[in-house]
Amino acid sequence: MAEQGLTLVVEEAPGAETRGALAQAINAHHARTVPPDQRRIAWLLRDEAGAIAAGLIGVLSWRWLFVEALWVEEARRGQGLGARLLAQAEDAAREEGAIGAWLDTFQAAGFYHARGYEEFGALEDYPPGQARRFFRKRLAP
Repeated sequence: MAEQGLTLVVEEAPGAETRGALAQAINAHHARTVPPDQRRIAWLLRDEAGAIAAGLIGVLSWRWLFVEALWVEEARRGQGLGARLLAQAEDAAREEGAIGAWLDTFQAAGFYHARGYEEFGALEDYPPGQARRFFRKRLAP
C-alpha cells in the first residue's frame, strides 16, 4: 500500500524501538492537550532469597491509579497477600491525590468486588469463552 509517499509495513512482534517511537509520538500529542502525568510503581513482597512472591504494578496518571498487574505465587494464594498489596497501592495513590483506581481482569472479578470495586464494562470473548471485565473504585470524594 502506497499513499502519498507512504508504504505500509507490517511488523510481527514489534520491538522496543517501534513501541518506543509510537509511545513518544502519542505522548507528544497528549502533552499538547493534557499535562503529562504518569508514574509506574511496583509494590513487591519478596521471600528470604529475594524472589518475588507477590507483586503489583500500578500506574499513577491523571489522579487515577491503574492496576496494571497483580500477581501472587500460586502456593501463597489465599493468605491475603493480594489484598495487602492492593490496599498498599490504594493508600499510596490516595497520598498522591488520586481520586480513584481502575483495572481490567478476566479471572479475579470476585476478588475486586470484595474490595469495593464496581464493574463498569466488559469485553465478551476476550479471551475466548471468557470476558475481560473493567472495574473502578473511588478513593476520594
